[in-house]
Amino acid sequence: MNKQDIDKAASALVGAKNYFAPVVTALNQADEVFSVLSNAIKLKAAIEKEVDALKAEVAPLKAEVESSKAAIIANNTAAADSKVQADRYIADVKVQTENEVKSIKATVTDRTQKFVADSEAKIAQVNAAAKQAEDAYAKEINLMSASKVSLQAEIDALEAKLASLREQVKKFAASLVG
Repeated sequence: MNKQDIDKAASALVGAKNYFAPVVTALNQADEVFSVLSNAIKLKAAIEKEVDALKAEVAPLKAEVESSKAAIIANNTAAADSKVQADRYIADVKVQTENEVKSIKATVTDRTQKFVADSEAKIAQVNAAAKQAEDAYAKEINLMSASKVSLQAEIDALEAKLASLREQVKKFAASLVG
C-alpha cells in the first residue's frame, strides 16, 4: 500500500463517518424517545388506575343518589296519601260532629251545650292532628331536600375531580405529542 492508497482510504473513512453520523445521531435520539415513552406508559397506567378508582367511587354515589331519589318519591307519595287520608278523616269527623250536634239540639238544650263543647274539642283535636301531620310532612320534605342537595354536592365534587384528572391526562398527552 502506498501513500495515495492510504489517503484514499482515510478520505473514504471520513466520508463514511460523515455519511453515517446522522444515523448514529438518530439512533441516540431514538434511545431517548424510547426512554421517554417507557416512562409515559408507566405514568399513563398509573393515571388510568386512579381514574378507574375514582369511577369506582362515583358508581356507589350515583346508586345512592338514585336510591335517595326513589326514597324521596316514595316518601312524597306516602305523604300525599297520608294527607288525603287525613283530609278524609277530617271531613268524616266534621260530618259526624255536625250530625251529633243536630241530634243533641233536637233532644235537650242542656245536652246540646255539652255535646257542642265535646264536638268543638274533637274538632280541635282533629285540627291539631292535621297540623301535626302537615308539620311532619313539611319536616320530611325538608330533610329529603337537604339530603338530595348534600348528595348532589358530593357528586359534583367527584365529577370536578374527574374533570381535573382528564385535563391532566390531556395535558400529558399533549406534552407527549408536542
